[in-house]
Formats: sequence, C-alpha cells, structure tokens
Amino acid sequence: MNKEFVNDWLNKLKDYWFNKDIDKAVSLFNKTTYYQETPFMEPYTNIEEIRNEWEHVKDENIQNIEFNVLAIDDNTVVVNWILRQNNEDYDGIYEIRFDDNLDCIYFKSWEMTRGVYE
Repeated sequence: MNKEFVNDWLNKLKDYWFNKDIDKAVSLFNKTTYYQETPFMEPYTNIEEIRNEWEHVKDENIQNIEFNVLAIDDNTVVVNWILRQNNEDYDGIYEIRFDDNLDCIYFKSWEMTRGVYE
C-alpha cells in the first residue's frame, strides 16, 4: 500500500461520484463487508445495500469534491474529504481498509456541515 495507489483509488471514486457513474463507484466496494456513511446509522454489509446508498447521488448537484490523504498505516488509510453539493459545504474523515489484494473491505465516514464546530 502506498500513497500513489491510494490517490489513484480516491481519484476513481471522485470521478465516478462527480459523474454519477453509480456502477463504477459501487465496483470499488465489491469486497466491502462494512460500509458506514455516518456513525449515526447502521453499517451496510453487502453490495446491494451499498448500491442503494449510492443511488441518491443521482439527485445531487455536486459542485466540488476534494480528498486529502492524512495517514497510511499498513492497509488502512485516513482521508479528509471536502464536498460542495446543493450549495452546501461538508467535510469529514474516511477510514478505509484494504485487504492484501488492495480491495476495499472496510469504509467508514464521519461527516459534518462545514462551520458547525468552528
């Protein structure tokens, strides 16, 4: 696992998300058995649940997506994300774990509306 791989994976996620390519976005999570958009909801544990979560992207007015890798520790990555959609700003942290084949197996997000804690 290296920063180049992580940035490539995140750039794919950004491209698929921004272009609302649900099939390709979901393909990044084919091996994921724990997917949680926010700690306040139950995690998804199969690809059908993850696909259903991604369907809402079709209705979003996505204006900007940014990722900043904060840490890489073995196969675990911590990423700061910034999203502007529907004229609102959000940011948060992803924890992403990959297996030895570099497939995403765990994805957890913490998010907030920007400025809430400032």
